[in-house]
Amino acid sequence: MKKLKQISVPAWEYLDRFDPAAWSKAFFSPGPKVDNITNNMCEVWNAKIVAYRGKPILTMCEDLRCYLMRKMAAHKKKLEKHVSALAPVQQKRLDDFIKPKSQKWKAIWAGDSKRVLFEVHCRNHKVGVNLEERTCTCNLWQLTGMPCRHAVAARSKMDLRPEDFVHKWLTMKAVRATYSHCIKPVNSEEYWVQSDAPKTLPPPIKRAAHRPKMKRRSDPIEKEMNPNKCRKTFQVTCSKCGQLGHYYKTCTNAPQDPNWKPMTKKERRTKKASLQFVESSQANTQQLPFMID
Repeated sequence: MKKLKQISVPAWEYLDRFDPAAWSKAFFSPGPKVDNITNNMCEVWNAKIVAYRGKPILTMCEDLRCYLMRKMAAHKKKLEKHVSALAPVQQKRLDDFIKPKSQKWKAIWAGDSKRVLFEVHCRNHKVGVNLEERTCTCNLWQLTGMPCRHAVAARSKMDLRPEDFVHKWLTMKAVRATYSHCIKPVNSEEYWVQSDAPKTLPPPIKRAAHRPKMKRRSDPIEKEMNPNKCRKTFQVTCSKCGQLGHYYKTCTNAPQDPNWKPMTKKERRTKKASLQFVESSQANTQQLPFMID
């Protein structure tokens, strides 16, 4: 945060308004066993239901039910062929930790009676690992439930299986429990059992209280041809104080004339007519010399 403040103060002020648990891994909760916060699941779901969202509510719900039933059946069929103790994604992630990353780290037993405390070091970096509590100083094991490279190095010191130190939520047992239920089939309307309950009626259509909005045509080409067409060229002048941008009803300034009073409708009409007459007479006076020539 100090380095960020030196680069950009507005960015530092923006992040400082939020709880660090919402954007910093150091403050994430170890409960969910997830080390990232993304909306990928929502994005994928929205992309899949594009064809269903425009349908009526009952048809949409029925299509979504059929889609979920097919998807769960397809996943269940694939997982039946998987024989590993971990889920496919988690097994691949564990293999990536075991092969290249843990070879550079060396584990030293701390000498405890349970043989669970280790100091893992690589050059000048040292971290502590507790195999019994499944914790590491880097906090990655607690966040993801997957043994980090330091835990893998400590595990190899004791010749233990790395799969035994993965959280139970990432195992195939938990995945099979997730897919243990199924979505029941639903018969079409012709096979429904008749009921004596009154039929539901659609809600009454209520007319809005205000005037409906008009959908005005907006042509971007016309705006480019006439860029000043939509621009306001008239500004209101207050008759009380003489300033622009407001009129006397909303004016909080002192009047220019101490004897000022708001004009009546008749007086405003008379003033407007006189101004129009003066403008027209001035225009005729300017054209008079050219007419004589």
